[in-house]
Amino acid sequence: MMNPWAYDADGNLTAQARAQETARTRINSTSASGGGGGGGDGFAADPNAIATAGNNSDQIHGRLNTDGRAADEATTKVSTSLANWSTGKAAQGATSTWDECVAALGGTIGQTTQALRATAANYQRNESATQAGFTA
Repeated sequence: MMNPWAYDADGNLTAQARAQETARTRINSTSASGGGGGGGDGFAADPNAIATAGNNSDQIHGRLNTDGRAADEATTKVSTSLANWSTGKAAQGATSTWDECVAALGGTIGQTTQALRATAANYQRNESATQAGFTA
């Protein structure tokens, strides 16, 4: 897709567009120094760091169900005490909306945790297979 703002009045790439193109080329190139193909000063992944991120994400996920619902009891008291007032109804609505948001966030964090763990395991498996291929 062509970006018309990447060109000046003469039809040449702007300095910013050239810099972005250089960066994109380096990322996509396996032979460029610092490119995305690995080796040298290119891309590297640390499966242990990824696994640690997964564990941290899991801890956040676990705490979300308790810490994320800490206000439920107090808000329920407000909505019950003021049930005949618009404030009570609003508090009840806010509780429902909050619980939906906490549940959605919990789902996203849970998926992120699983993805991080799977990614770490995949990197480790691939690294082991690559090393085994060199020693065979």
